[in-house]
Amino acid sequence: MDGKAIRIKHLQEKPAMADIRNIFMHVLEMVLPEPALKRYVKYTQGNNILMVAGKKYNLSNYEQIVVVGGGKAAKRTGAALVNILGDKITAGVLDVYQDQADEPISERIKLFAADHPTPNEEGLKGARQMIDLLKNAGPKTLVIALISGGGSSLMAIPAGAISISDYQDISKLLMTVPATIDEINTIRKHIDLLKGGRMRNYASKAGAFISLVLSDVPVTKTGIVDDTSVISSGPTVGDNSTFEMAKKVLTEYHIWDKAPKTVKEYLQANIGKKENETLSKNSPLLADDQSQYIIIANNDQAMEAAEVKAKELGYKAHLVGWNTGRTDDKIKAEVTLEIENIFRVITPYLIYKDRITFASFSTDGVDGHSDLAGAIADMDTIKEALRHRMDYSKFVAIYDSATFFKKLGLEIETGPTGTNVADVSIILINNPNDARRKIAFIFGGEATVNILTPQGKKPGNGGRNTHLVLLAAGKLARLAECSQQTAI
Repeated sequence: MDGKAIRIKHLQEKPAMADIRNIFMHVLEMVLPEPALKRYVKYTQGNNILMVAGKKYNLSNYEQIVVVGGGKAAKRTGAALVNILGDKITAGVLDVYQDQADEPISERIKLFAADHPTPNEEGLKGARQMIDLLKNAGPKTLVIALISGGGSSLMAIPAGAISISDYQDISKLLMTVPATIDEINTIRKHIDLLKGGRMRNYASKAGAFISLVLSDVPVTKTGIVDDTSVISSGPTVGDNSTFEMAKKVLTEYHIWDKAPKTVKEYLQANIGKKENETLSKNSPLLADDQSQYIIIANNDQAMEAAEVKAKELGYKAHLVGWNTGRTDDKIKAEVTLEIENIFRVITPYLIYKDRITFASFSTDGVDGHSDLAGAIADMDTIKEALRHRMDYSKFVAIYDSATFFKKLGLEIETGPTGTNVADVSIILINNPNDARRKIAFIFGGEATVNILTPQGKKPGNGGRNTHLVLLAAGKLARLAECSQQTAI
């Protein structure tokens, strides 16, 4: 695994924390690109056949195999593909996350150190080279696109007169409002030269096109599980959004006037111009004999992996929000509301003397404005903070959740994992009066695009996972006080 191994202190004192660590490790192992790719992609050298999810490609029919794409899992997915195809790959360009570009995966695949959540010049350079490869792909070329979470930012290439600086400004502006990921990506798809099926369109003359995808968008307003038009802003699929819808997002969130002039002018100038719109879902380029799109890992798989490990550890597991793209089913909301929703789910299951351990974890290993993946808390966490002369309420007030958990040694730290299938939150319930009483709740998806902060106030050191756990720590402390006096 890239970066550090998962590290949670005091595990010898907290068996439930050790259980959570084991569950998270198993989740990551199941959704890393290498095992995910092997489940769907196989190559037989003897007959030169590439099998992708049961579909055969006779590589003798292709003179070139070109690899393009980007995302937080792009490097590991690319390396896994190189292990399968080796020198069958002719050329490639991948926009990867920051220092993942430092170590090459093949002499034939270029890695560019792009950034997330704000695009940078390196990502732009990589995107331009992708377009060049795609335009030159002919009937004897097989294109393989590797798409994963974070790709919207990592593979950014502004359209029209929009500069990379303007693109960065609109990206930052969109993070100041509680827009959903599909709304944000509607903007991206209409100011970018790769998104909204345009990557596929550039390779219109290619003999075949395969998309291998890790999905990080289980929750959208569309109600579709792993909406392909939303994952990395849908660079290889059809799309129904329009320039008019993009403008509507900016106006409804009252940021149209704040948007860069070039962005507003480009959107306004293209409203109603079908020839400049995203790729139609009815495009012949998307026919089964032309394109194959396979999701090799997603948040549901992460939840299923958590369930498997929890059961191995003796817990009765409940999946909340599994196999559904509806926000309501996943009880998702702005983070302060989500913690209320979570406790509303688990409270009816609680009995007197129950011990609760809570953790939330970002599978990409990077949680907001910190170097943590998440954090863990139980009913003693606030009490322990007081022993360290730490005022819980002050950390909540300044949104400094990562610092809080680091000082207590309750952080979950992995470094960038090389995969990205959104977030997993886990609650374990144990009872000292009954060793057989072991219940696990597994919540998937992401709580919110951002944490709502008072106007003019920036979030502190942390992210949505660590802040969720910080809020949970406060609720668990109150439950602990109540349980000392009466049944929960």
